[in-house]
Amino acid sequence: MQYEIVLTTAEDIVSVVDAALAGKDICDIQYISEFADISEQQAQNAIKMAVNMELLYFDSTSQSYKSDSLLSHLLVSARNDLQKATIMRFILEQYKPFKSFKDRYIFTQSIDLACKQLKVLYGMTTTYRDIKNTITNIATYAKAMISDGANQFVLNDDQVTYLEILDVVLKSKANDDNALKTLLGESTYNYIDADKVYTPLSDAFSKVQNELTEGKTIILYSGNAFESFLQQIADEHSVSLVGKNGILQKSSALGNVLSKKHRGMIDYIGQVRNAADHGADVDEGGKIWEVSEETSRVYPTIVATVIKDIVLRENGTIHV
Repeated sequence: MQYEIVLTTAEDIVSVVDAALAGKDICDIQYISEFADISEQQAQNAIKMAVNMELLYFDSTSQSYKSDSLLSHLLVSARNDLQKATIMRFILEQYKPFKSFKDRYIFTQSIDLACKQLKVLYGMTTTYRDIKNTITNIATYAKAMISDGANQFVLNDDQVTYLEILDVVLKSKANDDNALKTLLGESTYNYIDADKVYTPLSDAFSKVQNELTEGKTIILYSGNAFESFLQQIADEHSVSLVGKNGILQKSSALGNVLSKKHRGMIDYIGQVRNAADHGADVDEGGKIWEVSEETSRVYPTIVATVIKDIVLRENGTIHV
């Protein structure tokens, strides 16, 4: 791999990974920039680093940025900033240029010189100052380095604490997965697509537990999972959804497959997703809908329940 460290921040890297995992259909730089609320140049730099750190990859077929990394999912669904920092540290400690940087810093005792040597070692075109700013920003975010004042930094060797927190992160994610699997039940869990339906819904369940609730993002993750589920139902019944955009249009196209009561339940899911995903509402004088904490917290459970009810009906049992 050709490594290149460009000027960015840890926060922007987390944001673009979150955007890619929440993205639907075309997830390009423009979409990621809008989702993360950063400039396209910032998005481009953060994406480059996320790809370099193997958190994202570019899918040439769909012309979209995607991720199949467990660490990416853990990063965006972590409970709090401390857990995010721990996951980022785990990612950083495996990143070859950072390991080389630590070696050079230990030998030279100079961050500037270590970054200059890193630039030469990997044939990077970025200025050493940009390399330095990015390395120190991500490392301090991840608590792999600690600010010693006056723009000085020291390596953090608290391996025990770092590994203990990582253990908590993994256990928390496992608990979230177990809760979702229990809610869905074995037959539904086995029926739904693991990557397109279960994984984003699981991430939404984890985000609900976060100390800082990310209302709109929770809705997008859950809504994307449900739209993919409708596509799965359509494929099972050989119903074409070509040209049908969003949950509501897909639900309408499945009128002969879904029950009337389930379509009514889907209307709520679709309307909430549209409110969170769209901009100004012309029917409301150009105002933009806000997502309440209550709605964001119950939405993944409602999506999971409706998915389960539809699967049960597919198997001959009617539930609401």
